[in-house]
Amino acid sequence: MTIAHRLDAIAPRLRRQLARLYPSHDQAALWAQVEPLLHARAAERPPAMQALDAARVADPDWFVRPDMLGYSTYVDRFGGTVAGLAAHVDHLQALGTRYLHVLALLKARVGDSDGGFAVADYLAVEPRLGTMADVEQLTERLRAARISLCVDLALNHTADDHRWAQAARAGDPFYRDFYIIVDAAEAAARDAELPQVFPTTAPGNFTAVPELGGHVRTTFYPFQWDLNWRNPNVFLAMLDIALRLANHGFEAFRLDSTAFLWKQAGTDCRNLPEAHYIVRALRAALDIVAPATLLKAEAIVPTALVPPYFGVDEGEGFEPECHLVYNNSLMVAGWVGLAERSAQLPQAIVAASGGLPPGANWLSYARCHDDIGWGAVLGDLRAFDPAPERRLAAAARFLHGAGDSWARGVPFQSDGAILHGSNGTLAALAGLEAASDDAEREAAFRRIALLNALSIASGGLSTTYMGDEAGLINDYGYADDPERAHDGRWLHRPAMDWTALDTPAARRITADLAALYAARIASRGAGAPTTLPTGDPALLGIACGRDAVYLNFGDRPLALPETGRDRLTGARCTQIPAWGVIWLEG
Repeated sequence: MTIAHRLDAIAPRLRRQLARLYPSHDQAALWAQVEPLLHARAAERPPAMQALDAARVADPDWFVRPDMLGYSTYVDRFGGTVAGLAAHVDHLQALGTRYLHVLALLKARVGDSDGGFAVADYLAVEPRLGTMADVEQLTERLRAARISLCVDLALNHTADDHRWAQAARAGDPFYRDFYIIVDAAEAAARDAELPQVFPTTAPGNFTAVPELGGHVRTTFYPFQWDLNWRNPNVFLAMLDIALRLANHGFEAFRLDSTAFLWKQAGTDCRNLPEAHYIVRALRAALDIVAPATLLKAEAIVPTALVPPYFGVDEGEGFEPECHLVYNNSLMVAGWVGLAERSAQLPQAIVAASGGLPPGANWLSYARCHDDIGWGAVLGDLRAFDPAPERRLAAAARFLHGAGDSWARGVPFQSDGAILHGSNGTLAALAGLEAASDDAEREAAFRRIALLNALSIASGGLSTTYMGDEAGLINDYGYADDPERAHDGRWLHRPAMDWTALDTPAARRITADLAALYAARIASRGAGAPTTLPTGDPALLGIACGRDAVYLNFGDRPLALPETGRDRLTGARCTQIPAWGVIWLEG
């Protein structure tokens, strides 16, 4: 299918989103800007990417496969540079990786950059990591290994030293309108009704900028200026960036902070309909020019608010949005389940994760580069607990090492009155850091395998965060680094210790991961999960393809509701051990 055919088929979908976003603008004039941009970027698309486009148009569910497994890492923490990362592609292949998400790759602001999410130039690589030419060489190497490269695309904000922001400071009215700027009175009034993302380290939602003669909207940090998506020139600029990046070889975009894109007075400015129209418009444009490209929503929202990020039917047929959405609630539920020795919340989240539309999949994980945000599951807990805050606070205290806990987590953005999140690596939170004998280490390995199994058996694109396959523990040294000390999330972002891969702990964890991956591939399980009855509150059952997977969140052995051969061990099982995983062959 040529660009002309795709344009004919998909342009109506794109134009509908633009009309919804910009109803007061001249639609013909706006389309007269959009259409030439699509043709120009299509003409520049490299032959290798055009071939990939054709293959994926012919196989639209290519990313919903049992063998689609992922890996996520900071470039510098993994390989030092882009070239250094390329030198370790064999490690990714050995893990079975088909999807690689690299964090903090694009050029960030000078100084603090929120871990690279304050972007100063979307079309340049962070200089200390390499060049875009290095990235193109990396993408060629990855494509040969059947690994798709994902990069972060921060849609909500730019850095305050981005060229658009610099022009706005200098008085350019065109670029001033790229940002949301209000007077002090309006900033105070809006702040009074808005929640805060970082109440401890970056309170408030506005920052005074004297050169602008007002307060700029800064939902996250003061150096991250929120973009004014009410301005169609912002849409055109970001569309151009996305298409150019796709032509450099990126096959997926993690759309950062998608829930925050549209601002409307009188609301909490999260998950508004216009935010979805923006992403659907970007999806339609990419489907025209670069259909090999995946969009992944970083929508850290309650489970009930997630489905629209996959797309909806607005009366004109189904309108797709993101191919992938983080199943963040599943990750949080796994840790609540371990802390409570109960499968109640994991069961509820797995049950709520079904019913995906065609051409969509979850991205699941046991841990990631971010904190465990407790608020994500409040709505799910309220369905069966009238005091979910108290329940989550108890789980957080457990992960922070209270009492006889084996976990070694640390609070994030939390104090006596606020419960926000928790930090820690998978191994530290699962008990490996605190383990002092073989029995405690064995229990920690089982808990690590349990949470990995929750992610893998649930059918999504299960992704391992760098170092978790090696059992890396918390990096307390971040507190001695002036550029990182203020952000406790660096606790669980240690540099990759390549020597650790030769330790007994790493060999055990990678062997368990390999067995789980092999079991999922053999089960032919992928996509939306369903639950199975178990008869015990500590035992979770998941139907994965033709198999039944049982996860014991309790600290005692339990009888299985059915017997059969375990794909992980080859043994015939009637019982599941404490923190055990049994993958019964169907």
